[in-house]
Amino acid sequence: MMAVRDDASNWIIATGQAWKLYVAVVGFGGALALLTAAFFSFAMRGGLFMALAACGVFLGAATFVWLVAALRCPHCSARLVWTMAASRPHSSWIIDLAALEYCPQCKDPLARARRR
Repeated sequence: MMAVRDDASNWIIATGQAWKLYVAVVGFGGALALLTAAFFSFAMRGGLFMALAACGVFLGAATFVWLVAALRCPHCSARLVWTMAASRPHSSWIIDLAALEYCPQCKDPLARARRR
């Protein structure tokens, strides 16, 4: 069972999984940097465009797959990213994920997580 922070206002922070979001931000940032470098390599007529673009796409996809697998409800083991992406509009699922107050699958609330 995970330790729960009493001072947290967010369900993901309260369950100690915020670091997973930070790792994902770094992974997606790295993918963006690689794709940007690929664009500049193409503009400068460099031969690294395909290698940089492929690495950027791979890193972005691997980061997303890892985040889907890693961010889970400690109560029901639901994959939170997949549940949110499948049930929310594409423009707001990531914002809704960051502002969770309960598990979208089992409805385990933040208040209950604090009592454990």
